[in-house]
Amino acid sequence: MHALLKSLETQDIHRPDVVREAAELIVARSLELVDVTEPEDAQQRLAFAVRDLKSAEKAARSHRRNPLTRPLSRARFAFTTRSAEGWVGGVLEDLDGTAEGRGR
Repeated sequence: MHALLKSLETQDIHRPDVVREAAELIVARSLELVDVTEPEDAQQRLAFAVRDLKSAEKAARSHRRNPLTRPLSRARFAFTTRSAEGWVGGVLEDLDGTAEGRGR
């Protein structure tokens, strides 16, 4: 999941379906974390990542329709995909830390 987000580049703005697939993957994986108590806000942070990816998909569609706003759409796409990557990365780091803490 994190690797997929890292692989999204600005040129992927021409492929909003890839962004939608990433959002769907996050939703599917977050369902596996229903019973996770640590970190408590993992579900919320993953929801923020999905929200950011939906915003990136919207920027990609806007990029196609309106040539005058393409530079702004590219910036918004890059910002929101990296923001989603940060949310997912934070959750994964916390889950890895929790798993290491239990092993001790």
